[in-house]
Amino acid sequence: MRHAEMKGLFLVVMVVLLGGAVGRVQAADQEVTIKPVGNQVRFGTEEITAKAGSQLKVIFDNIATNPGMRHNFVLLNVGRDDEATIGQVGIGAVQAGEAKDYIPDHDAILAHTTMADAGERVEVEFTVPPPGDYAYLCSYLGHYSMMQGVLHSVE
Repeated sequence: MRHAEMKGLFLVVMVVLLGGAVGRVQAADQEVTIKPVGNQVRFGTEEITAKAGSQLKVIFDNIATNPGMRHNFVLLNVGRDDEATIGQVGIGAVQAGEAKDYIPDHDAILAHTTMADAGERVEVEFTVPPPGDYAYLCSYLGHYSMMQGVLHSVE
């Protein structure tokens, strides 16, 4: 191989190696996979603990087999005891409908996945809010009343 060819090959290798590093997004500090309990309207994981300010990736693995069991993960800026806000988000989701993927325009929503059909996986990555407890729910057609959990953000 001539010097010019080696130099060109070296440049190609460097571009490939550096291009991969430059285009890479920082990985989440923590990753959690949540699933429904079979074909029930219930999260299998009802509590998540993560460090405030860290990057958290939530993967929702919809293992349901019933096509009517569509689900998502919606994180709110209120605790589980704030039934009024949770109700507003849940009812707003029904009003938003399929056109908006059952995600209403509401200030309480911090992060959410897209809707997962039965057998589908969806994910969202976000910065964990300041220390405290934050409700999460499924916003599909009234599921919010039974399908809830809490994210414990800790120091």
